[in-house]
Amino acid sequence: GPISARSMMEFLNAAYALHPSFGEAQIIESGTGIRPAFPDNLPRIVQEGKTLFINGAHRHGFLLSPAMARQAADFIEHKEVSHADPRQRRSA
Repeated sequence: GPISARSMMEFLNAAYALHPSFGEAQIIESGTGIRPAFPDNLPRIVQEGKTLFINGAHRHGFLLSPAMARQAADFIEHKEVSHADPRQRRSA
């Protein structure tokens, strides 16, 4: 559906807090439903050609990003995605 007034206000407040110049910006267009996802809505890493897609985290992306970044780094380094338990810490 369309963006809620609360969501737009929170977004604009965050932008203004980042830099007051955003207070003079013009809103040309807004959109919703733009979080990339796979049909099953599960997060995963997929390679197509030279592009690595890390999608499906939805609103929990900030929580999943450390584990997804580790998997992406493993994929780049070893050409395979690790599926280790992200709660386990690696020792140096």
